Amino acid sequence: MTTSRGEMRETHPWDGEPFRYRLTESADSFTFDLEGEALGPGGPTSFSVESRHKGEGLCRTESGREYAFAWEWVGRELHLWLNGDLLVFQRADPSTSSGRRRGRAAATEATGEVLAPMPGAVLEILVEEGDRVERNQTVAIMESMKMELVITAPRDGVVQRVVVQPGQQVERGMRLLELAPINGRGP
Repeated sequence: MTTSRGEMRETHPWDGEPFRYRLTESADSFTFDLEGEALGPGGPTSFSVESRHKGEGLCRTESGREYAFAWEWVGRELHLWLNGDLLVFQRADPSTSSGRRRGRAAATEATGEVLAPMPGAVLEILVEEGDRVERNQTVAIMESMKMELVITAPRDGVVQRVVVQPGQQVERGMRLLELAPINGRGP
């Protein structure tokens, strides 16, 4: 059994403050303790995972609630799918500026692009060109790794272009929608 500690920062869906974590691993499970910080809005602060396949399984919180769970390291980012929601974390690096730490999350907010978080199939597009959307509003549903992913708008805007169709296979980072600023105002 090994234990590691450090700091991480959640970069998607929002740019959070660094938080301390403790990860204890054994042969087929691990416990991830966020030291009091919630994982996502209203999410658990500590959970354990029983994983039969590398990168996916069920996680159980201290209160006994279960979530579908998958994870993947993409470069220096930890991509965590918890109950269908994508959360992206980076190890906190005090020598790096906040703008650089935000990475792709900042770029998509600035450009208004809605990107596929991972390879998969588009199940539904919930908006049409010309629709006004608010930041974090659900705009599409994807399926990947046998889980549904809720895709949200990175900022307020007007749907300028729908790039994909339901049933279409997409790769990670592929543009799904484009948002224009409301009344010409930026993010």
